[in-house]
Amino acid sequence: MPTLSLAISPCPNDTLMFDALVNGKISPEGISFIEEYHDIEQLNNGLLSGKWDIAKMSAAAFPLVRNEYVMLQTGMAMGFGNGPLIVAKDQQTDLKKFNGPMLIPGIHTTANLLLTRFFPNVTDKREALFSDILSMIENEKAAAGLIIHESRFTFQQHGLFQLADLGELWFQQTKLPLPLGVIAARRSLGNEQIKKIENLIRNSVLHGLEHRIEAMTYIKAHAQEISENVINSHIDLYVNEYSSNPQQDGLRAVLTLLQSLPENHSLSLQDIFSPWVN
Repeated sequence: MPTLSLAISPCPNDTLMFDALVNGKISPEGISFIEEYHDIEQLNNGLLSGKWDIAKMSAAAFPLVRNEYVMLQTGMAMGFGNGPLIVAKDQQTDLKKFNGPMLIPGIHTTANLLLTRFFPNVTDKREALFSDILSMIENEKAAAGLIIHESRFTFQQHGLFQLADLGELWFQQTKLPLPLGVIAARRSLGNEQIKKIENLIRNSVLHGLEHRIEAMTYIKAHAQEISENVINSHIDLYVNEYSSNPQQDGLRAVLTLLQSLPENHSLSLQDIFSPWVN
């Protein structure tokens, strides 16, 4: 039985989707996994050095690893008219003229790609752990910040105001879902094993969607916020039928997002996804 390294984030959408796989609730089909949990930018950087066999990563970072990894057609965190938020202490902040320091959860994150797409004037970007951004703005270590994960449900508790929802801006512009996080698998595993892994993750996602209450203990053990209201709100936004199967508009959304950068204009679906992409 092959043993593969698996790395995901501790956020509720990942732990719900992978609960069945890592906790033995579905048949492993001859594969075992050793899992790790890391912040999304730590996952991106780990994949850049080829650290894991299978891992969650920011959709935006995929072109940097596409020679070594393939994107799976399951396990995506997909938003619909919602996504990363820009928040600030001053409600009157004009983002179109903003030139102060902006905290971001990582240079390779999808959130940062969207920030570049919609507010190219924001150039003073300072990386911080996503879970630290709210308190750093509250303590005036930066004028504004780009927040992800559970932070979108708690920023008001820090006396902050929402200036923009980048997922909403994305939908207004493209009319597509927003692929935020995706699962990558090492190409050298071979097509047969990659297909098996993809099916395992899809079964785990479907199990999670059908057994959310059962997964809650595992989810809470890793979440930044343990409020069930926050956890459920987070899952409701980003785990859905597109997480098991992105469908044609989900695949098109990934390609559209990546082609936001000029260096990715020549990318095709076959360059990104497993060989059996539709």
